[in-house]
Amino acid sequence: MNSNREADDRAALACYLSTVVAIGNCLAEVCPQVGTMYRDRLLKLPRRLGFDATARALEQSRDAVETDLLEFARAAGAWTGMGPRHAGQLLDHLRDTEETMKASADLQNAFLDDLADHLLTSAEVDEEGQLRSALKRCAAGLGAYARRAKIEKLSAIEDLRRRREEIEKWLGEATRSTYIDHETGLLNRIAAELRIQTEIGKDQTFCVIVVTKTGEVTNERMKELADRLAATIRPYDVIFHWSPDQLLTIFEASGAEIAARVQQISGWLVEGASEARTMVSALEHRDQESANDLIARIESVSRPELTAR
Repeated sequence: MNSNREADDRAALACYLSTVVAIGNCLAEVCPQVGTMYRDRLLKLPRRLGFDATARALEQSRDAVETDLLEFARAAGAWTGMGPRHAGQLLDHLRDTEETMKASADLQNAFLDDLADHLLTSAEVDEEGQLRSALKRCAAGLGAYARRAKIEKLSAIEDLRRRREEIEKWLGEATRSTYIDHETGLLNRIAAELRIQTEIGKDQTFCVIVVTKTGEVTNERMKELADRLAATIRPYDVIFHWSPDQLLTIFEASGAEIAARVQQISGWLVEGASEARTMVSALEHRDQESANDLIARIESVSRPELTAR
């Protein structure tokens, strides 16, 4: 009987993991620029459950997936919303340009009609002086019209060029993930603030863990520190590059529940470290505390609070 139950549990877990992977792939297809990041997070779940397939781990995994889906919905909505806005602005601009060019064409036709009438009238003049005077007026009118037409067309072309550059800039930014620090490859502060807002929206207790590096700080050193931090926590937990010398991660637990864990992480991060110090601080989200207030507390955290030497 127990063997049948275990087989059912393994089948249920396999189904759960395959569903998570399918969701991750769907995210990457729906909005590649944002979805790929969330897909990569979801693909870590099999590693996490590989060493901890308990009911508690499954519950935490489910909560983590829900959190990622909430973030994806907000991030993808914001990203895709930019497209229609830019398209709307471009359409408005093209309509204005169309009206300007129509008006210019009408003026051109009116001028050419007047010029044709003037030439016909001049052709009937017998006196040489009057004919030369009429031709001079025609030449002056043509020159003035040519200069005006050039200015109007150049202005329209310049407006279109600026709009094209704006669209190209937006597309260039869109092809790069807004949430990745390109120097370290870690999730950046924008992604961290988004995660904090999502956690607050879930109305569950959580703590922000801040890891601070002192001494000489380079992108390479921060990447190494992030790798060590990742090795000390669950493979699913996400690490953010909060500031040039700080990393951040989030635990869905109270400060009392993770106090020992934070001290343990402090000790682990010492291994292989240089003479520089690595400090770990934990801040529990307070009831009714806004994201901005929590971020302000993170900024003013007492760095020597929990120190690893």
